[in-house]
Amino acid sequence: MAGGIDFSWTQFLWNVFIFVGVPGLFGARVVRAVWQSERADLGGAIPGHTGGGRLGLWATGLVASALGFLACAGWLSWSADSAGEFRGPGLPAPNKFPTWQVVACGITVVLACFVAAHLSRWTKAGGLAAAMGTTAGFTTAFAVDASRTITSQEGVGLGFSVLGWGIGLGVLMTLRSAWLNSRYARKMPRRH
Repeated sequence: MAGGIDFSWTQFLWNVFIFVGVPGLFGARVVRAVWQSERADLGGAIPGHTGGGRLGLWATGLVASALGFLACAGWLSWSADSAGEFRGPGLPAPNKFPTWQVVACGITVVLACFVAAHLSRWTKAGGLAAAMGTTAGFTTAFAVDASRTITSQEGVGLGFSVLGWGIGLGVLMTLRSAWLNSRYARKMPRRH
């Protein structure tokens, strides 16, 4: 315990393992399967890509993870209320936020995912890697504050974070890739 903060590294590492590592393994298998399908659509093992960026899947996920972490820590480590009171940043993180701050955090997380996906070489798999990375980064930042106490409420919050961001961003990135692929298909000349 340092400076009155009851942070537990053991609890933090367990939270990250359970709520980031385990779902991340499942997500990595999904991203790999989508990537293999995307490569097969290109005609096999040729060294091509479908996205406009330069990052591979791992790099896309890592960039997205850093952006997701920064979005959570940047918006949810402090709070402002309608009376003009300001709290933070720091631990323990506030647990009450004005609506505008929560909405701004959500918009930042979604934009972070879109930015990371845009940087990827792969449209479908890169978008899903960005969704997975953003979710992992946000949940890791969330786990920092959840590691101060040991109650089931923090675990439930981490679970909702993984499910909510993972599913929500996964759907958004799937819609993004469908839209990009339809735009690409319209630009390609038809073969007879």
